[in-house]
Amino acid sequence: MDHNQVVYGVDVSKAKLVIAQYDVQTLSAVDNRPEAVAVWLADLPQGAVVAMEATGAYHRLLAHLAHAAGMHVYVLNPQVLKHYAQSIGQRGKTDNGDARMIVRYAAHEQAKLRRWQPPAAAVDRLSQLLERRHTLVGARQTLAQSLALPMLKAARQSLLASLEQMLRRLDTLIRHQITRLGMITLYERLKSIVGIGPVVAAQLVAVFNTLNFAKADSFIAYTGLDPRADDSGDRRGRRRLSKRGPPLLRCLLYNAGMAAANSKLFKPVYQQLRERGLQTTEAIVVLARKIARIAFALYKSGECFNAQKHFKMA
Repeated sequence: MDHNQVVYGVDVSKAKLVIAQYDVQTLSAVDNRPEAVAVWLADLPQGAVVAMEATGAYHRLLAHLAHAAGMHVYVLNPQVLKHYAQSIGQRGKTDNGDARMIVRYAAHEQAKLRRWQPPAAAVDRLSQLLERRHTLVGARQTLAQSLALPMLKAARQSLLASLEQMLRRLDTLIRHQITRLGMITLYERLKSIVGIGPVVAAQLVAVFNTLNFAKADSFIAYTGLDPRADDSGDRRGRRRLSKRGPPLLRCLLYNAGMAAANSKLFKPVYQQLRERGLQTTEAIVVLARKIARIAFALYKSGECFNAQKHFKMA
């Protein structure tokens, strides 16, 4: 940490921002609105650190405005912050406590963090459309189950039909954004991978156009599908996923793994993994990692999917 650099940690909610400054006891709060956020940022020293937790949509305004104002912006992984809070003995969860925890983490770990950069507008719109689609799919499933009553049959069918129409509209908009990015060829190549459908391919296009990964291992680590060691002395503990990456990306790759497990290409591998003693979820995660490695290889090489070549490589 640069001791001349002022560090702020911000707990973001839909309505407000709770702000902690490193080594300052008092907290402040502003409304999570463009005018209020801009006024607060105008009073900060140039090049200050502004750190926040990724919150889906609510942190976007602060991240974009802080970056435009010349601040060093860090958008932090919620899973990492959760473990950090436990490690420092944080008792309970409050907005004030979270703001203090975020600023402490940012100040102590800044050298290891990657500064946030705003994605291109078309990529940002694609990511937002994919997030909205994921939300809509979840809502459709919840409503379909909760409204399954005979007296609601007609209304339920009408509602679900409207949701299906909205999903089709979102799919059209997603493909349009991919075309605007000039990534339709990559999108089609990714769809050729066994297990990957249109939604997973679109999510991968968004990720590959947001961050530059030097190698496949870096991409796997970003997905959060990488196994985390738990060893001590002669004891070899159970491996668990790091889960450091975006939950939606990890969820979609897992879905791709499930689809691949029933395919002619991947099913023998899945069965071998099960015979080795892996649980169903563990075996599917292994397939999801293989699919992610293949997707990265196609992105880097510009090649089309070749089952013999890329399956063995992964």
